Amino acid sequence: MFFQHNFKFNNNLIEKKHLISFFEQDSKCNLRTAPKLTHSHIFPGPFEKMKVFLAAQVFSQSVAAGMETYLVSNKLESSSKATIDFIENMDKLFDIFNSSRRPTSKNFNRPFKQTKEQEDHLKYMHNFFTNLIIISKKEQTDVTNRMKFINGWLISITGLLLLWKDLKSTRPLNQQENYVLYTARLNQDTIENLFCTIRQQNGNNTNPTPYQFLFAFKKIFLLNYFQHSEKANCINDLDAILTQMPTDSDLDISTLFADKTPFQFKKTCPLSIGHVDYRNLEIPEQNAFIYVCGYIMSKCLTKHSCEICLEYARTQKKLDPSFLLCFFKAYENAEKSTFGNLNMPHENFYNYVYSLESEFINSFPILSVEKGIGDKLKMRMLNIDYEHPCPNFDKDYLLNFFLRFRIYASIKFLNRHLVSEKKIKNRKLAILQHL
Repeated sequence: MFFQHNFKFNNNLIEKKHLISFFEQDSKCNLRTAPKLTHSHIFPGPFEKMKVFLAAQVFSQSVAAGMETYLVSNKLESSSKATIDFIENMDKLFDIFNSSRRPTSKNFNRPFKQTKEQEDHLKYMHNFFTNLIIISKKEQTDVTNRMKFINGWLISITGLLLLWKDLKSTRPLNQQENYVLYTARLNQDTIENLFCTIRQQNGNNTNPTPYQFLFAFKKIFLLNYFQHSEKANCINDLDAILTQMPTDSDLDISTLFADKTPFQFKKTCPLSIGHVDYRNLEIPEQNAFIYVCGYIMSKCLTKHSCEICLEYARTQKKLDPSFLLCFFKAYENAEKSTFGNLNMPHENFYNYVYSLESEFINSFPILSVEKGIGDKLKMRMLNIDYEHPCPNFDKDYLLNFFLRFRIYASIKFLNRHLVSEKKIKNRKLAILQHL
C-alpha cells in the first residue's frame, strides 16, 4: 500500500518518491549504500508484489541508513525524513516479529522478552497505525477505511503482547525471568507450503475431496514431502535434504562477450601514478566505500587478529562526513561506541583499497573478455604499496579477497541490470572464464 498511496502521520507525508529518488541516485554508483535494492524492489510486478522478502529488504536498516546518508549530503529533500523514519521503524517491527535462536547484533531481532525497548516500540507502532491516514495518490482523498492492513497490524501487535503475557504466566516462577518467545515461529508459512504441495498433486485443485487429500498426502510424504512450489510465497522450510554439488564437467563455461566488454563503470577513480585519495569521491560514495573497507578488514581479521591488528581496525573514533553510513548502520554495543562493532581502520588502509579500486575500474572492462582475469588483475595490483603495522598481516589474502569481491559484485550488478524490467528484451547473463 505504501507504493500505491501516500501515508500521513503527525502532519508529515510519507511518500514513495523519496525512495525512488534514493534508488535512482544510488544505483548509478560503483559502490552502493543499499546494494540489495533492485528495479523489482521499487517497481514490483504483479507476481513480485507477493514476495514478502522484497518488502522486508525495502523496509530495512540498510535502506534507511543509506537514505539518511543522502539526506545529510543534501541529495534528498528535507521532507524525506518522515519516510526514512517510517522505513527504520518498520524494520524494527519486522525484527520483533521475526526473532529466532540465531545470534544477532540487532537489539529488536533478539528473542522476544518484552524488554522496555521492545514494548515501547510496539506501543509506538500501535499508535502509529491507529493514527495513520492513507491518502490516494490519484484522487487525493482519504482512503484509510479501505485499508485492511492497518487492522491486521493492530491485531498482530496486541496479540503478541497478550500471547507473551499468557505464555509467561504458564511457566514456573523460577523460569519466568529467563523465558523468551521466538516470534519467527508465529506464522503459517509451514502449513501453507504443505497445502500448496497437496494442491499440486491434483492439478491445482483448491478444494480436494478427503480421498484426494489422503492420496496426495501419502504420495508427497513418501516421495517428495520436502519439495514445494518454486513460486510459493512462503519461507523455505527444510525444502532440501541433500545437495548435489556440480563438478567441473557439469559446468558450461564460455565467454559471452567475445569482442566487446559489457562492463561500464562510473569513472570516479582516474588512473594515477602518484597518491590517490578516496575523499575525491562524492559523500554518498565515500560512505559506501568506507563501509565496504570495513567489511574487507573484518574478513582479513578472520585470518590473523592480534592486538595490533585489532587496534588498527578500530582506529577511527570521531564522526566524519565519510563515516555517516557506518554511524547510521551501526547497532549499539556494550561500550556504546560511535560505530558499534563495525571496523573503522586506519586512513592508509582506505587509500590502499581506493588504489586497488582505481586500478580495477580502469583494467577490468578491458580484461573481462580474456581468460585468467584474476591473475592478470592481481599482477597489475602487486605494485601498489601498502604497509600494515603488523608483520603477520596477510596482504596476499587481502588482495585475493578484494579481487573476488569486486569481480563478483561487478557481474552481479551487470546481470541485475540486464534482467531488469527495463531491459526485459535483452536478457543475457555474463559468464566469465575461471579465475
